[in-house]
Amino acid sequence: MKNLKIKFLLATFAFILSCGGNAFAQSDWLDMKPLPNWNERSRAILQTKKISQTDLAQCRNIVRPASLAVDHLLTKYGWTLVGEAQIFGKTTVVTVATGFDGQCRPRGFDTLVFVGDRVAGKLSPGPMDSRTDGYLTNVNLITETSLTAYYARYRANDPLCCPWKTEAVTFIIKPDGKNFLLVPEMKISAGENTENQSSGNASTLSNTVWRWQSSESATGKTTVNKPENYQLEFMANGKIRVKADCNTGGGSYTTEDNNISFVRIFTTKKFCGENSLDSRFMQGLESARNFRVEGNNLLIGGEGENGTMKFFRVYRQDK
Repeated sequence: MKNLKIKFLLATFAFILSCGGNAFAQSDWLDMKPLPNWNERSRAILQTKKISQTDLAQCRNIVRPASLAVDHLLTKYGWTLVGEAQIFGKTTVVTVATGFDGQCRPRGFDTLVFVGDRVAGKLSPGPMDSRTDGYLTNVNLITETSLTAYYARYRANDPLCCPWKTEAVTFIIKPDGKNFLLVPEMKISAGENTENQSSGNASTLSNTVWRWQSSESATGKTTVNKPENYQLEFMANGKIRVKADCNTGGGSYTTEDNNISFVRIFTTKKFCGENSLDSRFMQGLESARNFRVEGNNLLIGGEGENGTMKFFRVYRQDK
């Protein structure tokens, strides 16, 4: 299963409008521990006033025409579609806006996540405006039940062109009775210019947590549908903690330059189901030979058909 993107014209945004009240300031929620979940209160789509034809004509290059079932549902309630829609299985991420500034940047925007035709939630507790602290800049729909959203962070004296850093939050989609609930789970470690960093040494891995996203080899690519079930934690003492689906365990690791090896890895031996990737995950770690860190991604290369495992970085929220 792949992440399909419904693109349009020349521009790409990841913004949209809120479907509930603005209970938090635009960026306050990013600094809360644990992260709040505004989607527990309401996932209703509210009626809104349509953007004027004059503004639509002026900013037509960033307006996306309705093509999906959820697009027609949103436009029925007055929302204007912008940016690209992402689809993975039954999950769709859609962006809308309530207006534009003088340079056609979206105003009053947010991003809605649907499972089928049901709203699972949105990626901000209230409407956002471009070039202000905490506005959504990008979304990566990783699997049918997990995604990562990226937010710009400004300090008081930062110019509007150049936010200080980007912070990212992982979300998961959980069953909620007959519906589904989008839950902000963890904040990805982020800092200044992390997207361009590439390195490989022991200090890079110490005290970090990673989730398996995919593996790729000469025989094909494996996409992990539930990354939250496959986790690798590097501790400062050279030990690791492992979560392999329903099994947990540990072991040790050693690194030298860009080389890595895992020693005496063990896990419990529960049966996690016919579709579990727990054996594939452990085989990939046992065959590991080299690694590199690229921003918030960890790539571990192994021998033979195990290929290269790709992880994304997370860190736990204080409870």
